[in-house]
Amino acid sequence: MDDKKGNIILGIILAILMVIAIVIVIINPNKVETVNYDAEKNTQQENNIVTPTVKQTTSTEELKKEEKQNSMQVGGKFCKIGNTAVFYEEKDKSVYMYNLENNTTSKIATLATGAEKIYFDGENIYAIPSYQSGKGIYKIDLTGNTQKIYNDSSLQLWLTDNKIYFVRQIGYDTINQNPQGTLCSIDKDGTNIKNIAESVKNYFFIQNDKIYYTTQTRKMYQINTDGTEQLELVQGRKFVQAVNDKYLIYIDYADQESEHMINLETKEDVVIGYYGIVDTYVGKTYVNARKRLDDGSIEQQFTLFEIDENGKINEIGKVDETGTSLKYIVDGKIYTYTQSEGTYVFNVDDKQKQSKEDYNGYDYFVGGYGYKIDDSNLDEIKVDKIEL
Repeated sequence: MDDKKGNIILGIILAILMVIAIVIVIINPNKVETVNYDAEKNTQQENNIVTPTVKQTTSTEELKKEEKQNSMQVGGKFCKIGNTAVFYEEKDKSVYMYNLENNTTSKIATLATGAEKIYFDGENIYAIPSYQSGKGIYKIDLTGNTQKIYNDSSLQLWLTDNKIYFVRQIGYDTINQNPQGTLCSIDKDGTNIKNIAESVKNYFFIQNDKIYYTTQTRKMYQINTDGTEQLELVQGRKFVQAVNDKYLIYIDYADQESEHMINLETKEDVVIGYYGIVDTYVGKTYVNARKRLDDGSIEQQFTLFEIDENGKINEIGKVDETGTSLKYIVDGKIYTYTQSEGTYVFNVDDKQKQSKEDYNGYDYFVGGYGYKIDDSNLDEIKVDKIEL
């Protein structure tokens, strides 16, 4: 009788455990870890760690490194390295140079096809037109000499000291407007073109001589910059958003646009949040995303997370609750802008948000400064900068 009663109790316990396991799978169907926000906070309080780490004073070398990385790897309409800034003006389809030492601006080249993005390595500017406007990679030196070094279309460049990495565009997705095609490298004089990987879909990233990318077969890979040692990382509608020495951030469109961090050494995969935006400022990665609540639902407001160089996730708080107004982060100050409120600065140490009307109109933030371009008179374009 006792054995029978014991078996019944054991059966009830096993049934309860099965129900718990099913609930866990429903809440976290991809079987990856999720950030335990309460545990993070408790650990930080026990160790007297102040969240987050952005309050440290940024060194000059770190700011210079950010300028170089943005100019050579991100590109855009404005680039700056050292005392030279270059920017593209759509009104006259021209590239201008701004000398910070003598505060002068000069036009250096006009591009018939315009420029969707420009990149800058400190000596030369590399421009690519939009897919609809034209084809090619244009190399422009600081005296205005312009050379077309590549003839086909590309939507992304990544400059190194000696080479340009890009995707040779094959077809065009009019909705997402992302790179797709063959990943290639080319010398900066336009010679020695080499195919590295085929069927690339979306943007690629390079870290420590390794390229991270997703293919149209929905597989994410790591490959050496010379095209050797291809390694599959994950599968699915997953695209890289940021990479550093220790981790990779990617978005999974098949799982409510979840933002993941994968450890490049252990391959541990952690969900940070959902429907987020990923940015890198002064060498640190920030994810502004919506958290999953205890009941399984996703919070409507956005929470900002900082990820340090070792992959530790720190929760800053609800700074940019709509997820669209974050502009820059440096030295414990978070700069946001909305059309209705203008520019605000959120101080991490005291959690206070202050209006900063002096910063309104500054569209470009890099190297610890904001930059504003007055192009009302193309014959006398003015550039203002403000320290952040």
